[in-house]
Amino acid sequence: MARITRPRFESFDGLRGLACVLIVVLHVWMYTDANHPRPGRTDLLDRVIGEFRVSLIFFFVLSGFLLALPWAAGKTPDLRRYAARRFARVVPGYWLAVVGSFLLLHGTEHGRAIALHDLPKFLFFIPNLFEETRNQLDPPMWSLHVEVSFYLVLPLIGYALLRRPLTTCAGLIAGGLLWTTAGVLREWPPEVTWTLPSYIGVLTCGVAAAVLAQRSPPRFVGLLGVAIVLANSWWHSDGTGTLGHAVGDLPAGIGFGLVLWSLAYRESRMLSAKPVVWLGTVSFGVYLWHYPVMYALQLHERMPERFVPAALWVFPITFALAAVSWYLVEKPAMRLGARVPARTGLRAPRRAQ
Repeated sequence: MARITRPRFESFDGLRGLACVLIVVLHVWMYTDANHPRPGRTDLLDRVIGEFRVSLIFFFVLSGFLLALPWAAGKTPDLRRYAARRFARVVPGYWLAVVGSFLLLHGTEHGRAIALHDLPKFLFFIPNLFEETRNQLDPPMWSLHVEVSFYLVLPLIGYALLRRPLTTCAGLIAGGLLWTTAGVLREWPPEVTWTLPSYIGVLTCGVAAAVLAQRSPPRFVGLLGVAIVLANSWWHSDGTGTLGHAVGDLPAGIGFGLVLWSLAYRESRMLSAKPVVWLGTVSFGVYLWHYPVMYALQLHERMPERFVPAALWVFPITFALAAVSWYLVEKPAMRLGARVPARTGLRAPRRAQ
């Protein structure tokens, strides 16, 4: 049985790009029409666009899938190269956006501005842990705390995957559910719940998909995954109570995992089209820069109150900045990270029977 270790799934890039566009749509909507109800308008459109938020869950699942693939295939990657590549992929582009956002808001009395002494909390990916910096500066950056935390613990998870792959995944998902349930019942503050344990379940859905992807998927498993994601959104769109807060978007994580398993063996022409793949290529910059763009438009009184005119401002500027970030910062940094030599390369582990 052939094992998948270093894929180039262009459909995944396309999905990443579309997910990023949906997140920008959601945030522009929140700053415009969502806050301006009109006569005769129902809340259906608000509920539909509000569920674009699950795009972030897709990002987590995709990270779990791609990063866990070597361990899922029974191989141990060189950890020095792993660390260098993770640093090169995330840190330069992220730091650029942090500094840019800080300079944009500093001295403006904007509600998201931070003090200079709080800047290191963002540079070291820990703003979620402090009340004064949580959800400040550039709100989408909160997810980078979760991502980087996952990068740090993944080698330990990978070590367990080499021996008991599915058991490891089940244990992590169960542990995540226990954590979120305790957080809801005991009313833990966001500084505790906006952390890796709350999202380890959806990240593990990607890890489990990488394990399952070592063999061909059943027919229609991708359609089943889409149906589960839509069901999760329908469930959450009108409020779910205590159960929904405890379970969170774990069903969507499972659905996205099934979609990735399906696409690992079957490319989509639409998702692998060059323009859509390019969206995925620059998606990290789009994710980081669309809020600063909206801030800048607000500060210069250029932010329209209606969605379509606002989108016509936000999208072109955001994609231009994202392209600059990719071609001048992220891509060169990734090339440097890829040059780090491996000590021992990939080596086969002793797998338990």
